[in-house]
Amino acid sequence: MDLIVSHWHCPRCDVGGRDREPEPSCWNCGGSAVVTSRPRVDGDEPPALTP
Repeated sequence: MDLIVSHWHCPRCDVGGRDREPEPSCWNCGGSAVVTSRPRVDGDEPPALTP
């Protein structure tokens, strides 16, 4: 199974994270986040996501 995870950064809060959503929002302020990469992960188990 291929899984694409969005890595993002929020310029307002200066925080970042990973999300399975293609257009993630900031977990801190709820605002728009800048996607920095969308790596593809191969395997049966999706990676653990942390805010």
